[in-house]
Parts: sequence; structure tokens; C-alpha cells
Amino acid sequence: MEIHVALPNGHQGVTVEQLAEIAQAAEELGFSGVWPLDHLLVGPDLKDRYPWVIEPLTLLAYLAARTRRIRLGTSVIVLGMRNPFVVAKQAATIDLLSGGRFTLGLGAGYSEPEFRNVGAAGAWSTRGKRLDEAIELFRHLWSGAPGPFQGSFFAYEEGWFGPLPPQGAELPIMIGGNSDAALSRAAKLGDVWQSTGTPPERFSPLAERVRSLSGGRRVQVGARTTLEGDPKTVLDRIREYESAGAEHVCAYFGKRPQDFIPAMQAFAREVAPALASR
Repeated sequence: MEIHVALPNGHQGVTVEQLAEIAQAAEELGFSGVWPLDHLLVGPDLKDRYPWVIEPLTLLAYLAARTRRIRLGTSVIVLGMRNPFVVAKQAATIDLLSGGRFTLGLGAGYSEPEFRNVGAAGAWSTRGKRLDEAIELFRHLWSGAPGPFQGSFFAYEEGWFGPLPPQGAELPIMIGGNSDAALSRAAKLGDVWQSTGTPPERFSPLAERVRSLSGGRRVQVGARTTLEGDPKTVLDRIREYESAGAEHVCAYFGKRPQDFIPAMQAFAREVAPALASR
């Protein structure tokens, strides 16, 4: 079971230095990865949750220089609000900066007002199809093939993309979300699937769905959640996810950024040894 840290880059007032300190502590304490979230310009539906978000790809480029071993990933980039050619270049560059430690986490998005705010209203109804095609585009670009790429939404005849990411066309792609479309996308196009806000008792059938649709492809399944409480409560929670089939947990370690490092230290001291002994 891998334990990752969900970075609080969407917490009102959090600083880049706080996030860097959390990432460095996560590396020192043996966590598997750090993952920031993505929002660009939220509407009334999300104004109380995400009025302040430090952009995740820019942040991870910085964290690549502040860390040496830990995995860096997005959980998740809402691709329909972004140009996929730019995201492909950003992902390749972060992979280069980090020495091949990057995982690109993607989602179709769930906030129509945010799409409208950033001028992407026309992409709302086709966001799932656009995401599927963009993943194929990413693999094509990262392979170094000069073209052509012919899709319904994205196409070019001839073009050169470099430098390539160290992980090449195999740079891992994580798909986030609990919808039927997200599960199918993860099974067929992703390397990792991550549920959102799903308790252990609801996780198992979703994970089984991914595996049943994968056609034998290896897709790691995991859950994004919050780990709070005394060590026994946290350990029991992780074991519940493990029993439900999760291979990783990506967790918030508190409600405030300043809570994270003490909680992570307590986890490494009191919970991690019990997990390792199994």
C-alpha cells in the first residue's frame, strides 16, 4: 500500500513555502508522492471551497527542484479548460526537471460555471471525448513521432516535439473520478485510477469495475481521502481501503496546512511501521 500526500494548494492563504516544506517532509518521511489539485477560475458553485488555488503544474515544476526522490503528480488537471498541446509540453518539462518522477493526473471536470468563466463553454458537452483524444495525443507527442495526428478535436500534419519526457510515451497518466465514464477511461487509457471522496465500502465495486474493463491491462487503483484521528483510527481506515482493493491512498493530513507536517510525522512514527509489518 502506497501512501501519498494530497497537497493543500487550494487552502485559502497557503504559501508556496508551506507547500514546499510539506513536500520535503513527505520525501524525508517516506511517503510515495505529493499531489496538488487544479482550479482556474471557479464560479458561484465552488467559491466557498476553492477561491484560492496555487496552479499545480507551476507548483510541481518548483517542487521538482526542492525534492529528489518523491513522486510528483496532479490530482487532477481539468483538461477541457486547457490547451492539450501546452499541457503535453508542461508535463514533459516537469518530467525532465524531476528526472522522470512525474505522473499526469487528469479529469474531465464537473463545474460547468468554471468552463464558462475561462471561455471553454463550447468544450463542456464534449469534455469526455476531448479528454480521451487528448490522452492519445499525449502518447503520440511523447513518443517523438513527427506526425501526423488526426483526431476529431486535435490534429496536425507534421510537427516536432522536444525535449521528450524521460519516461517517454510511458509517462504515467492517472485518471480521477467516480463516474462510469471515468472508470472506463482509466481502464482503457490510464495507468492509475483514483477515486474521489469514496468511502471504503463504496470503493470496492468501483475498483472491480476498472479491473473488469481493463482487458488485463495493469491499472493501479487508489483513493483520495482524508486521514485524521488517533493512530488506530488512521490505521484501521487504511486497512479498510486495502481490504477493498486499494493499492494507494492519497490523503489530506489535516484541515489547515500547518497541521500537515505534525500529522505526517505522527503517521510515520506510529502508523507506517504497522503497515510495513504486514
